[in-house]
Amino acid sequence: MQHPLILISSSRVMGNLSMSRQQSALYGACLGGAGAAGVLYTGGPSACLAARCDGLLLAGGGDIHPSCFGQSVQNAALSVDPVRDKEERALFEDFYRRRKPILGICRGVQVINVFLGGTLHQDIPAHSGGCHGIRCTGALSALVGPAPTVNSYHHQAVDQPAPCLQTAARASDGIIEALMHATAPILGVQWHPERMVPPFCEDVAGANHLPLFHWLIERC
Repeated sequence: MQHPLILISSSRVMGNLSMSRQQSALYGACLGGAGAAGVLYTGGPSACLAARCDGLLLAGGGDIHPSCFGQSVQNAALSVDPVRDKEERALFEDFYRRRKPILGICRGVQVINVFLGGTLHQDIPAHSGGCHGIRCTGALSALVGPAPTVNSYHHQAVDQPAPCLQTAARASDGIIEALMHATAPILGVQWHPERMVPPFCEDVAGANHLPLFHWLIERC
């Protein structure tokens, strides 16, 4: 049986290489546990990568520059990486054009929303750190349950979803926590499921969000 090959798009900033490797290792371990092989994006033509890889995982990371969704910078605390924004736009568009499955995690769900025409809240400080409950609907509820507790490492968040995206989860304060595409195999979650898969349940004891990675792989 051939294992699907999943491209992992993440930060290429070398300032904290050990942390980047640790995070990438978690993504890779989850993909491996779900039956796929992960390869870390290190540059190269997006069209070529979309042709060769079976799916795309848009990983967590820094903030998306507000110019990507038609706004000026309103928060001095933003940590942006315009190079990554440009690279992930190209990757997203080429995988989307080929209708290959895409899973967005944290920043990744924001990337999906912005590059399909949605907007973001530039700063939601109450969601930066800790854990909280959410309410899920539809197919997402079947994957992680109707009311899971999830971790929270973000301060940007989805504001207006793109027209082709459907809200799949919300926090109690109304913040959108997950989006699914109406017709394409695209799912984005605002939390970090790779930290909620045994034995990496560092944030929510007893959690198992490996089904999110199965969702990606089953659509390859």
